Amino acid sequence: MKAFIISLVIGIATATTSFASVTPESELSIINTASVELTVVNVLQKDFFQTATYNSQLDALEFVTADYVNYLQIFDESGKLVYQLPVMSNKLKISKKMFDQGVYKIGFITKNNTTIQFTNLKVN
Repeated sequence: MKAFIISLVIGIATATTSFASVTPESELSIINTASVELTVVNVLQKDFFQTATYNSQLDALEFVTADYVNYLQIFDESGKLVYQLPVMSNKLKISKKMFDQGVYKIGFITKNNTTIQFTNLKVN
């Protein structure tokens, strides 16, 4: 009986893994330049960003979002909250000067704090 249960678990795990959908990183990418790379966690989040660009003249990330953003949260690689900034708009500019080289997670807290849209930022 024990061997049957182990075989069943291995079979289910193998079947689940083989049917799991893996989204290519290129589909998750919003901004990809030599200076910064910004990706969403889920492909469906791309609809949250009406526009997302890197302005090299201002050295800033620029966003127009589909929903009103109350706050912006920036976390470092270890998950520590570095900044929480009030936005109160659907248009944002984030200076690259706020970031050292590394990987960050940015959370966009939307209207009425009902949703947080997370992105991954890599600063080169």
